[in-house]
Amino acid sequence: MKNFILFVVLLVAAASILLLVRFNKENGDVTRILEQERYGRMTAEEDLQKGEYRVKKLEADLQTTQVKMSRNQEGLDKCKDENVALKADLDRATQQGRSQEDNLRKDLDEALKKKSDLENKLRDLQGALRDAQDDLKKSKVQVEAAERRADQQAAAAAAMAATAAKK
Repeated sequence: MKNFILFVVLLVAAASILLLVRFNKENGDVTRILEQERYGRMTAEEDLQKGEYRVKKLEADLQTTQVKMSRNQEGLDKCKDENVALKADLDRATQQGRSQEDNLRKDLDEALKKKSDLENKLRDLQGALRDAQDDLKKSKVQVEAAERRADQQAAAAAAMAATAAKK
């Protein structure tokens, strides 16, 4: 019976060692799983913090972008207003230009008509001048002829007076 008790004690000891090894292995597996879970949780918390930082940064960027957009919109509205004002000025200037062009055309037509009238008067005056020059030449010829006749008559009178004085 001693052998039997020894056999049972050895069997219980072997079963205890096997259970101990099995529990130790399971404990190692559970510890490893727990460490993996802790690491996963820490990684997840870090990712969550990074995500929260990114969200805050994106919100700040969004606010900055919205401010820039509102400024750009104000600038765009101002540019549109200036464009409308410039277009109105351009329309006014174009209208004034057309009006001035019409006035200049009228003035040019009047100036051309006056020029034509003056050219006609000039032609008439040049014709009258030519006629007067012709009359002047004729008068000169007549004066010269009269002077020659007067010289001849004076010479004849002097010759007669000389003849009468000799006699």
